[in-house]
Amino acid sequence: MFKHLVIIFLFISINAYSQVPNVGFEDGSFSGWKCYIGSVDPDGTVHVNPTPAVYNRQTLIGKESANTLDPYGKFPILCPNGSKYSIRLGNSDTGKQAERVTYTFTVPNQPSYSILFDYAVVLDNFRHADYQQPKFVAQVYDITSGKYLDCPSFDFVASSSLPGFKLSADTGARNSSIYYKDWSTASIDLSNHIGEVIRLEFTTNDCTKGQHFGYAYLDINENNGVSIAGNAYCAGQTYMTLYAPNGFQTYQWYNADMTQKVGTGQSLTISPPPPDGTAYTLQIFPYDGLGCIDILHTTVNKIDEGFRLSVLDTVFGCPGIGADLTEPKVTAGTSVGATLSYYTDPLGSSYLYKPDRITVSGKYYIQGMNAEGCMNILPVNVVIATPQLVVVDPPTVVFPTTVDLTKTFVHLPRLTYSYYSDAEATKPVSNYTAIRYAGVFYIKAESDYGCSTIQRVDVDIQPPPPYTIVAPNTFTPNNDGINDNFSLTIDGQLTFKSVRIFNRYGKLVFTAKSAADYWDGNYNRQNLPVGVYYWVFDGVDNYRQTKVSKAASIMLLR
Repeated sequence: MFKHLVIIFLFISINAYSQVPNVGFEDGSFSGWKCYIGSVDPDGTVHVNPTPAVYNRQTLIGKESANTLDPYGKFPILCPNGSKYSIRLGNSDTGKQAERVTYTFTVPNQPSYSILFDYAVVLDNFRHADYQQPKFVAQVYDITSGKYLDCPSFDFVASSSLPGFKLSADTGARNSSIYYKDWSTASIDLSNHIGEVIRLEFTTNDCTKGQHFGYAYLDINENNGVSIAGNAYCAGQTYMTLYAPNGFQTYQWYNADMTQKVGTGQSLTISPPPPDGTAYTLQIFPYDGLGCIDILHTTVNKIDEGFRLSVLDTVFGCPGIGADLTEPKVTAGTSVGATLSYYTDPLGSSYLYKPDRITVSGKYYIQGMNAEGCMNILPVNVVIATPQLVVVDPPTVVFPTTVDLTKTFVHLPRLTYSYYSDAEATKPVSNYTAIRYAGVFYIKAESDYGCSTIQRVDVDIQPPPPYTIVAPNTFTPNNDGINDNFSLTIDGQLTFKSVRIFNRYGKLVFTAKSAADYWDGNYNRQNLPVGVYYWVFDGVDNYRQTKVSKAASIMLLR
């Protein structure tokens, strides 16, 4: 049994970023940071010494790893907040290793100042005492006063009893029960430390027995991090929504001076949008042991530019292939230049890591934001399914009645249909609206999003009754109105080709080209003598498509 501790810091939002250069590693280095490596002793004490950044202990992660996921929590190792770089603190090796990074800065002089942590935790519970466990520790040290701040102090120790954790479905080759907590947020309110020198400290260590590891991913938002999103709206918008940071237990929204509560919950929708410059205050309450009560402020900014986010109601995909929400047609009509982000929740707090390959049906969300900060989030339904095709075998018919394969199922929109004589759908049937013979056929339904299904249809067409060819054996062409002409009577599925009449010497004396033609006993308008003549019929069996010939004699009397 192994124990693992993995902590993800997605970002730390620090206002007045100009005073904390490269706090988010965005110049692609550890400039401004101090790095340490060392070990943990048997009583759980961490000992580290200064060092330049050591690869695989303090590891820089760039855009080339944007699609790489952590093996346990299945989250991206590069922070998905749009930054270019993150770091990994520690590694998956064992051996009582310990790592630390620190960043020192002066809290700027402004009305409020907070640091927001977005984090995720992955760990494997094992039967160690807490002090022996792998750990992640996040602390804030006030250098000016010479003491650590009591709130917050994050000390994550591997334990299956931690709230909000889920069991990982993939432990690799290790015989482990690995738990993880998806990204959440915590807050450090430094408003009471204006002008003081503060040091951020992040530490990971293996277990004290040297068998189980811990590591962390860390990123910091350098863009004067806006802790409340959606505080800008553009001309033409009929409403706006403010979005609080993710991961707190409760949220309470107020007007600027907190004299009036205007809402609760992680988001606040305002319709119509308030006047430009309207201020709101948000009080956030963390879960027990995961931060401090904090107060955040935001000011609404009205933008004269127009902005539109347009999203399809439904996007379809095929099993094994998935749907692609990044296709231009999904957001056709959206304002040009908008930045699109993809989420699994309507608050935009849970990133959708592979929006170009969604394999599970459900409701997802697309956020659009223009350069001026106007933003909207809209839902999109994703349906992953093969085309629906229910075929009913047609009733039995008798030749020459045909069967129309297009009438053996209900036609659905967005599907195209084709017809085949083989199960692999490689031999098309051209006369599918008028099938003449019994057999097994196949109907293929194909969606406009690229997947198909094939269903079998059994056609039963019974043979016709036997045909008959009837001819008299005598006829009397004497113009008395009785039996004056000779012709064949044909009944059944038989096509008439010709009837030829020969005299006893084999001379052709008459030819009929249709069943309506008859012989009047003449040849070249001259009466032929009494005697025996011979007729020969040629035709085609319509069902079997075979040649039919029949011959017999007839007595001509006058």
